[in-house]
Amino acid sequence: MNSQARDYDLCGWRLASDIPLPDLSIWAGDARAPDVVVALGEVPPIDAPIMATPIMAIDATGRTRFRIDGVADYLIEEGRRITVAPARAADSPDVRLFLLGSAFGYLCHQRGVVPIHGASVVIDGEAVLLAGASGAGKSTLADAFARRGNVVLSDDVSPVQIGPDGAVILPSLRRIRLWQDAIDNAGWGSAGLERCRDGLEKFSRSLLEQPRASPTPPRAIFHLSRQWDKHGGARFRRLRGRAAVEQFRSQIYRGRSLVWLAGAASAMARATAAASGIPSHFIVERALSFDRLDETVDAIVMTVRASR
Repeated sequence: MNSQARDYDLCGWRLASDIPLPDLSIWAGDARAPDVVVALGEVPPIDAPIMATPIMAIDATGRTRFRIDGVADYLIEEGRRITVAPARAADSPDVRLFLLGSAFGYLCHQRGVVPIHGASVVIDGEAVLLAGASGAGKSTLADAFARRGNVVLSDDVSPVQIGPDGAVILPSLRRIRLWQDAIDNAGWGSAGLERCRDGLEKFSRSLLEQPRASPTPPRAIFHLSRQWDKHGGARFRRLRGRAAVEQFRSQIYRGRSLVWLAGAASAMARATAAASGIPSHFIVERALSFDRLDETVDAIVMTVRASR
């Protein structure tokens, strides 16, 4: 580690990093050794991969390597170490974007935590996940909740951990990434915000002013789906049993890799346990319209409360 290394809080893990990570809170916990280390160094190719694509590879021990051309190579090992070989300034937003995105997702899988492609917010003391594909409006909804005073546990990747007392959602990234139109609608203004990536009209809004969150038991997950009728209100459909598990599995971040990292049977068991730890599952269809955003937030809150 270099002299500029700092310790941060990620999911309650003590993370020691060679790279400045303003998206995370500074570690304020005990003096234990770091749970996770992010180090600058060489990232050699994976020998004898059991799974490989043009940008990533996994070997039989679970070591996972991926490359983003012009940004960095990343190597994730044993759920404890991420090595980064940057192709640009190590503290650039582009390098951090994939470090706290894909690399974080693979790290979760290695640590036995199920990362969901979704934001998570706290409603009445319980966690509610807003899951969906890129562009589904997860971050915009999370930001709308934040503006109402709800704590945001995470944006984009929400880790679900199963323990002896049931499931909890781990608080992770202390920022929300928003497109320019969402920022304009919220009235934030992008002048003081950092671009998520060069040339991308998407910006990071810090949530460090919010109180620190603790692992929070989940109440519900909402799978976001677009409704093309701009004049129609949000429609909710509850999922149960196998349908709920299958929909949940489809939202696991870097889910294909989980099978190679844990094996098909263990991957299914882990996904089923995480899905079963969330009491209520819904598909919500709503128009991607800013003028109905508050109405959608109200509907989600009412649905959560009615599900208890």
